[in-house]
Amino acid sequence: MMYPGRRLEVEDQVSRRAAFLASIALLCFSALTGFALIGWFYRSDVPWNWKSVLAVGCAVLAVTTSALVWRAPSRMHAIMGIAVMLFSLLRIGPPGEWTWVSFALVAVTFVLLMPLVHAAIVLRDEAS
Repeated sequence: MMYPGRRLEVEDQVSRRAAFLASIALLCFSALTGFALIGWFYRSDVPWNWKSVLAVGCAVLAVTTSALVWRAPSRMHAIMGIAVMLFSLLRIGPPGEWTWVSFALVAVTFVLLMPLVHAAIVLRDEAS
């Protein structure tokens, strides 16, 4: 039989782990976005366009949201991270223009979204 105090302790541990994994997923996302930008800048004739600006903005927002999820874990911060990652998918364009890189970006983004969705389910609201 579990005691009420023990249950809160287990829930706290699950919440901390979910916040940690969500924060790491956001950092990995921003690092991979940074590597993709380095490759883009190296190969492109016109490196600065709306896609690269969107990628830089999403990478910076992902690091910021990662810090928020780490220092003040809440459902709202996890949802903010989900929104940043989904917003970054705008840079791949319509499906008719996709290449293998586009499919890889979508796949990696959805894999990295999994810890954030879990955190959004597990973490409490700020008011609770």
